[in-house]
Amino acid sequence: LLCAGQNSRIKGDASIAMLSVGSLAIGYLLMNRFGGSTNITGDVCTTLFGSTSILTLTTSDVKLCAILSSFVVAVFIIFYNKIFAVTFDESFAQSAGTRVRAYNLFLAVVVAIIIVLAMTLVGSLLISALIIFPALSAMRVCKSFRGVTICSSVISVVCAFTGILISTVSSTPVGSTIVAMDILAFLLFAFLGFLRNRGSLRSNASILLALLLAFAGGCGKEAPKPPPAEEVSSGPRIDLDLTTLSEMMAYTQVFYIMQKPQDYNGQRIRMQGTLLVTEDPITHAKVFNCNISDSAGCCAKMVPFVRKGNYTWPQDYPPKGTVIRVTGKFEVHVEKGFAVGMDRVIAQLNDAEMEVGPPSK
Repeated sequence: LLCAGQNSRIKGDASIAMLSVGSLAIGYLLMNRFGGSTNITGDVCTTLFGSTSILTLTTSDVKLCAILSSFVVAVFIIFYNKIFAVTFDESFAQSAGTRVRAYNLFLAVVVAIIIVLAMTLVGSLLISALIIFPALSAMRVCKSFRGVTICSSVISVVCAFTGILISTVSSTPVGSTIVAMDILAFLLFAFLGFLRNRGSLRSNASILLALLLAFAGGCGKEAPKPPPAEEVSSGPRIDLDLTTLSEMMAYTQVFYIMQKPQDYNGQRIRMQGTLLVTEDPITHAKVFNCNISDSAGCCAKMVPFVRKGNYTWPQDYPPKGTVIRVTGKFEVHVEKGFAVGMDRVIAQLNDAEMEVGPPSK
């Protein structure tokens, strides 16, 4: 779009809408036809809204983010004067001999890298808010290009860090929580800018200090303590109790369990989710799963379980989608040669005890 400039017949918002909607449709079509995931809907939801993917990043993802982030910062420092000239007054920069078109394209590539990195955090639909809100907030109080740049960077980091912490504790979607923090920051800086424009920022310092102290006091209230361990369970020892975690943390823990089941082999685990009945593609037998969703309700991970005793479907099971609590021993074993040249890893809760419904308050 940048290279086309004003020479194209389709301009402005129309070309942006065509490109974004068309890319989204083609991407979803390719994922549906050629994707290896069995949960296409959940994957698309994570891509759009970010969900809990920030808590399930792999080591390679973190290294890639660190390397590219360092590259972006280095590029901005090295070409700061050129970027400032092109951004502040493009006509003057061009008359001074600066290759405006090349630097605009270069800046667009850097922004594209930032967008791709942040999509893992907040999703593609919220990425514009992550980029725009901190800059707008900084512009309320800062008047220089450098001040806006540094201030917006600090606001971005603080809001992202705060949003991740709040979403982890309160089990809310990560991307939406971060954007909500950006909105609150914008309102705060807009208020500070209003006071500054009226020349009363210094005279209202005591009021601002009182507001900040009140906010800190409200955030510093002690959270309710969980019941003692002996009140939670009086049965056999539980190595990992997911029912004490928030929805997002429970989903994240199950993600790790199913990613590296060998690390949890032999542990007695308790979890809460919904009953999901599937069919084994090899034996065609019924497989009973405890399905645990993330806080956004769009992504889920299944943990198969085998009940202790003799139970038949559907007489001895609740309807599909019923909230259940399952406690059992997590075991991993490998079926050799279930297909030509292939082995199958089976990870499930054995000798499981199933309870219907959440625990009573």
